[in-house]
Amino acid sequence: MYIDYMRYIKIDYMRYIKLLLVILLETTGLHMLIKHSTVFGFTTYLFFHLTASLLLATMVAWILKTFYKYPYMHALILSFSIFFFLGPFAVSLGVISVLIYTKISKVPAPVKEVNYEIVFSVRVLSEKRRLGEGSLRFAKVEDLQRVMYFTKFYHPLTVRFFKKLLFSDNDELRLLANSYLKNAEKYLQELIYELEKVLERQDLGKDVKFFVCRALAFLNWDIYYLGFMEEQIAKKYLDNAKEYVLKALEIKEDPSLYMLMGRMELSSGDYQRAHEHFKRALDLGMEPVKVLPYLLEALYKLRNFKELKQVSEKYRGTYSVNPKRMALISAWV
Repeated sequence: MYIDYMRYIKIDYMRYIKLLLVILLETTGLHMLIKHSTVFGFTTYLFFHLTASLLLATMVAWILKTFYKYPYMHALILSFSIFFFLGPFAVSLGVISVLIYTKISKVPAPVKEVNYEIVFSVRVLSEKRRLGEGSLRFAKVEDLQRVMYFTKFYHPLTVRFFKKLLFSDNDELRLLANSYLKNAEKYLQELIYELEKVLERQDLGKDVKFFVCRALAFLNWDIYYLGFMEEQIAKKYLDNAKEYVLKALEIKEDPSLYMLMGRMELSSGDYQRAHEHFKRALDLGMEPVKVLPYLLEALYKLRNFKELKQVSEKYRGTYSVNPKRMALISAWV
């Protein structure tokens, strides 16, 4: 979801601030050591170097934990030892490594570690088969620990689940559900408000304006898609999302925006326009694995079975079955 992407942008911004602080601490310590060749100068340098090494080690340990599942404390101790005992050279290499890694790494998934024991302990029921993005629902859950785990997720399934919990006889579950729904909606609304204030500025460059319009399109779509509000109110956010997509496309064509527009038209029932947008997203380089489910659904709704078969044959082998997904597949079949 775009809400998780915006959180990652904030994390990325803070990482650059920390790197600047590391550089400042290390250079200040070296300056004091060179200027004062005394015990005071050496002690001052050790203090600044220790602080810089510890701060840099926390960033490296976070990267190792997030992307490679390396234990955080082990990574922290190892990184700190390397940076502190090998001196300014190691710190410089560490800063360069973090900078390079943040440029080439992908956005992490919103939930890094999935507790499968909790997930599988919650029985999932399938409703009447229908097309769309899923027809699953949770069975009744009364275990507070299990319910709290699902507050990590932002998805229509979890929103519907917590909406039902608002009518639970359990006071704790009702309060938790209300907190989840209120805080998630508030967070999205605050992001939209902040970006709309940015968009009002007259000195925005094209690239910044494109990014802001694109972000606003996805955030408004998230509010509609997640289902926080009633349909009549939610439609306003769908219209806003379409408006921001068009504004962004006036500046630059982007496959993700055509993909988003296709999903919006699909939810509105305009299958022909949805089909056109999905095709355009593919033409501009969108990964087929992301587009195909929606494109095939649009073709099915249009009863265009000839093209549906052609597309299926063209992209045969795009998907491979993961054993962990067999439970979900069995619920659909």
